[in-house]
Amino acid sequence: MTMPPPVGRVVLGAVLALAATWACSDGGTDPPTPVPTSVTLNKTSVVLNAIGATDQLTAMVRDQSGNTMSASVTWSSSAGGIASVNTSGLVTAVSNGSAQITATAGSATGNAGVTVAQASAAVTKVSGDAQSATVGQALTADLVSQVNDSRGNAIQGVTVNFAVSADGGSVTPASGTTDASGQVSTQWTFGTTAGMHTVTATPGTGTGSADFTATADADVADSIAAVSGDLQSGLVNTALPSPLVVEILDQYGNGVAGESVTFSTTDGSVSPTDVTTGANGETQTTWTLGATQGAQAAQASAAGLKGDPVTFTATGTTLSVSSVSPDTVVEGSTATITGTGFDPTPANNTVTVEGVTATVTAATATSLDVTVPSFDCQPARDVDVEVTVGASTSNTLSHPLKAPSAVALAVGEMMMVEDPADFCLQFTPSTAGNDEYVVGVGAAAELPTSFLDVTMTAVQGASPSGPALAPSIARRAGSGGAAFARTAVQERLAAHYAAEQRVREWERQYLDPATNPSLRVATARSPAASMAPPNEGDTVHLHVPDIDGNACDSIPIDAVVKKVGAAGIFVTDLNNPPDDTLTDTEIQAYSDTFDVNIYDVDTTYFGPPTDLDANQRVFVVLTIEVNKLLGGSIAGFVFSGDLIAPASCATSDQGELFYGHVPDPSNTAGTVGRSKAQVLFQMPSLIAHEFTHNIQFSRRLGSAGMSRWEAEGQATFAEEVVGHSILGNSPGMDYGAATALSGGGTSWYRGSFRALANYYGWDGGSGRNINAPEECTLFGTG
Repeated sequence: MTMPPPVGRVVLGAVLALAATWACSDGGTDPPTPVPTSVTLNKTSVVLNAIGATDQLTAMVRDQSGNTMSASVTWSSSAGGIASVNTSGLVTAVSNGSAQITATAGSATGNAGVTVAQASAAVTKVSGDAQSATVGQALTADLVSQVNDSRGNAIQGVTVNFAVSADGGSVTPASGTTDASGQVSTQWTFGTTAGMHTVTATPGTGTGSADFTATADADVADSIAAVSGDLQSGLVNTALPSPLVVEILDQYGNGVAGESVTFSTTDGSVSPTDVTTGANGETQTTWTLGATQGAQAAQASAAGLKGDPVTFTATGTTLSVSSVSPDTVVEGSTATITGTGFDPTPANNTVTVEGVTATVTAATATSLDVTVPSFDCQPARDVDVEVTVGASTSNTLSHPLKAPSAVALAVGEMMMVEDPADFCLQFTPSTAGNDEYVVGVGAAAELPTSFLDVTMTAVQGASPSGPALAPSIARRAGSGGAAFARTAVQERLAAHYAAEQRVREWERQYLDPATNPSLRVATARSPAASMAPPNEGDTVHLHVPDIDGNACDSIPIDAVVKKVGAAGIFVTDLNNPPDDTLTDTEIQAYSDTFDVNIYDVDTTYFGPPTDLDANQRVFVVLTIEVNKLLGGSIAGFVFSGDLIAPASCATSDQGELFYGHVPDPSNTAGTVGRSKAQVLFQMPSLIAHEFTHNIQFSRRLGSAGMSRWEAEGQATFAEEVVGHSILGNSPGMDYGAATALSGGGTSWYRGSFRALANYYGWDGGSGRNINAPEECTLFGTG
């Protein structure tokens, strides 16, 4: 008989089970297990312009709660034949086209589109260079060019244009498309001009070009003609001063080399008689006249050619000039010319001094007295003296001439010149060649607003040279003028220029090939690598020169590309202070000013810079590291070590760079705090100034650098002329203090005023150098 279980035991078991459940619970809900829910890539699109080029993708995985999580990521490509991807997300270009890269974590995915489009980076010559042919003929071999991307891979389908130098003929076709091997060819037919000619192959898109050269030889000899030496006059039985020169030409007027010419005369003699034409088709002889006074003749013959023979005529005379006295003739005074063949009647002799007719006051057959003509404020120099009698002209004799009076002041002596008739100042040449004079121009006026135009022109005389004066134009007020008070802006500017002088001095000591010959090899002109400009938003790794110590020591930074303009690549240091930082709009404005005004004006005056990093732009690196340098006294600088191979200067980025300061109102740099307003005010003129240094340094690669005063003088001048461009002003005008020292003018002209103020005695503070300007210079001393 089966008995039912005791009721009491069943209830107790249930209670114990419930108690056990309560004892194991904390009263909440267990968190869910993280599951990959989304995958975000650092880039949604990638563009690769060379086969083998790479770009790194990274993936961020988030769970269902939106939190980042660690998860295994699998990478794949939708078209591995176009773009491949490895297990770490490195994308590699395989062929032209488009593909999609997918990163997978669990069931979540993230995608990035990849475009592979090869871009021309180099055009090379395959064959057809350095040929020669006769003018009007086609070259034997075609010109073959090769177009490659930046990694040396051939590019198919690129249009290449062929341009022929002036008078070089024509090419067929004038443009073509590269084949599967990246090659394209054309045939070159010469025109009718002999000499070296060039055909330049340039891709329709991308960069690079190649120059083919060839020599066009002259056609067969066709004619003979006189070049020079005809219609001379000279002493009988004496060689003429100039040779007889003829040329042999082909049918197109090109000189023909290696042709025989025979010179002959029955009046005197010629030497040599039998000659051969040189590379330009010319040849010559010397003609010694016979004893006949009057017309004499000589011939040049090349049998069978048009124009044969060529006849030269000359006039034999006894007229000659042997000497002039005194040793130095003076304008307006009497001089005596000694020689032979003069006419005893003064009026029958024509004497010229530097082409100006002198008055003959007395004459014999062997002597002429003349009054030396006066010239319009010309320096002491050697002049040509000639005598003409009838149809005969004498030999030319060079003789010293000077003005009636000259300035000769002792050191420290001053002379006032008030009569406009005396405004021509003649300075006595110094045998040492080191005399210096300060010339000041002033004008009295009743009102401060009255201005008078003043032009000062200097002409260099004969050696030994006097003071070297450059022509200048200035306008000076009659009285009054704006006060040049010391301001915070001027204090910062003075400190910046002093700091920049220290950088130039360091470069002269360590980087000038004149003092460090080993750098001549290091300053190679060819780019270190061909590379396209970065994209906006890219991160680049750069090196800031440590100009507090050894500038070839590196201060590495990572910077983001903010703007890629036509002239500059603006990047900002990722470690720049976040407060009061430059906005994208403000950087865009600087880039526009660089593109539209600064680049055009600077390159017009000083020429373009090199392009060592092959991006056709200058990096403008805005970094807090500049704020830290030289005690915070420098606002920006260009370092010529960036143009040297890194093997010689480790900090070199081997390109054209400018380093500029950034706003730092909280002074995180630990030197001098800088507001955004200060940086914004100084940046445009700073770029104009420093870009001039980019040009100066790069155009002198491998040779001695510029003196500090010359480099800084040009860069300060660049600020002024760029300011003219931006403000709509013109050089050489007198706009007054309202334009120069207020409004937009303070941004562009203050550098010139600072230099002039220092030159005339401002010591950078509240004092004055008592010996100014004798012991001051505008732009440094070295």
